[in-house]
Amino acid sequence: LFAERCSTASQLRSAAMMMLALRMGLRSIDICNLRLSDICWTSRTISIVQRKTGVPLTLPFPVEVGNLLARYITEARPPQCQEPNLFVTLSPPYTRLRTSGRCYASSLAVLGRKTTQADLRGLHLARRTFASNLLRAGNPVSTICSSLGHASEQTVDRYLATDEQRMRQCAI
Repeated sequence: LFAERCSTASQLRSAAMMMLALRMGLRSIDICNLRLSDICWTSRTISIVQRKTGVPLTLPFPVEVGNLLARYITEARPPQCQEPNLFVTLSPPYTRLRTSGRCYASSLAVLGRKTTQADLRGLHLARRTFASNLLRAGNPVSTICSSLGHASEQTVDRYLATDEQRMRQCAI
């Protein structure tokens, strides 16, 4: 819904970044480092080498992600920008986003500011939601682990703890 109502370049960039975390499970550092050449429009995939783990990852992107990325590129990304990175500053000199702090700010634009200290914000929340949605859809942990780019299935457990309904079943 936020993506549909975007009217400014900053809003479009925020929505695109958030969608990459929510629908593809990418880390904020990988979103900031994403290059235009990492996107294959014909096969509808994004291929990266993850910054945190060094593990190559190729993921298909849903149509809604592709549409939002295309909209960001054509409507919001400065056309005169020669930077190879997808996400760039919106005022000259146009440079890549250097920190994942911009991703956090983008998540606040979509999710809103914290209302309490316990509120969770940031793209990592979207990454956890991505993992929980895969679990809820019946995907095995090995698939979720691969989609997140984790080297071990044990490291994925904390991402799956956001699936409250299944957690309650464990208690029963």
